[in-house]
Amino acid sequence: MLIIATIGLNSFDEGKIKKIILSGANILRFNLSSRTIDNNIKYIQTAQQIIYELNSKAKIMIDLPLNKVRLGDFPEKVIEVKENQELIFRCGFNSPNALEYIPVQMTELAEKVKINQVITIGDGEISLQVTDIIDKQSIAVKALNNGSIYFMRSFNTNWRIADDKLIEQYKQLLDSLKDVSPKYFAVSYLNNIFAEKVKQIFSPYPHARVIAKLERHAEKEEIEALCRDDFYRYVLIDRGEMGVNAPFEKIGILQKKIVRKAHEHKKHVIVSTHILESSINNLIPYRAEITDLTNMVLEGVDGIMLCHETAVGLRPAYTISIAKKIIAEAEKYKLSLKPPLS
Repeated sequence: MLIIATIGLNSFDEGKIKKIILSGANILRFNLSSRTIDNNIKYIQTAQQIIYELNSKAKIMIDLPLNKVRLGDFPEKVIEVKENQELIFRCGFNSPNALEYIPVQMTELAEKVKINQVITIGDGEISLQVTDIIDKQSIAVKALNNGSIYFMRSFNTNWRIADDKLIEQYKQLLDSLKDVSPKYFAVSYLNNIFAEKVKQIFSPYPHARVIAKLERHAEKEEIEALCRDDFYRYVLIDRGEMGVNAPFEKIGILQKKIVRKAHEHKKHVIVSTHILESSINNLIPYRAEITDLTNMVLEGVDGIMLCHETAVGLRPAYTISIAKKIIAEAEKYKLSLKPPLS
């Protein structure tokens, strides 16, 4: 099973990247929805140099950003909120104090939300209800649950930029990445029309392996069309985005439908988000995570993508070692189920 490790805030250090590779990561993921393209290229080049020095077979994966809106920076980096607590969100890149207001990296925020709308932070860790439109740049919200709000996390509303603008952004990013020549690109699968435009911008890059990211609920016919499309080598089930873009109770069934259909059409499947997130702090991961990963192996999932575990966790190599241990045990059991050759 492929292990994709996200390189992020706490794993840009050369020593951490070495440990991630040596612990068994097959692919290093760089998410371009954070940081400038110049900074990302610098980190990618550092990773490529380490791969070369280690004589490793690890590859680079570029995750092209969806039109995701992110929070800005604030001195506290993280604030704890309580259910029913009132907060202010305001357009901007920085805030002097998150309790005064939390910055959101977008313009005219008030035009993109409405009263009583529910907004989520990150992968849905915090849900907020809009209670007031203060002005064009500012809104008041009420927290619907206890939890933590981290700087730079995604700010999830129903608003997104037009597909043509997103395609143009992708073109510019691909042009900027020519010199680093990544092996894999992950691109959001929004609809069939958008997919055709994606194919056009990748036509000058015939050696790139393109991964289709499913980040929302998809109907049977759409899953069938995606899995039949030879342009995509892999289908990535992004459970983080699905958790805020689709009814959460349907995610498990949707994952099984996609895995089954992908296998029918000889497509590889990768599952992302909340794989072993408890291992960031725990010595032994949650039993539900162990069972989840075991079932993925038994079901024939071809790869997992670790996100926060290796991007913000302080011991990414440990998470990878835990993943490999669970995968090895599940694969051993899977082999035992096969009848002996006669």
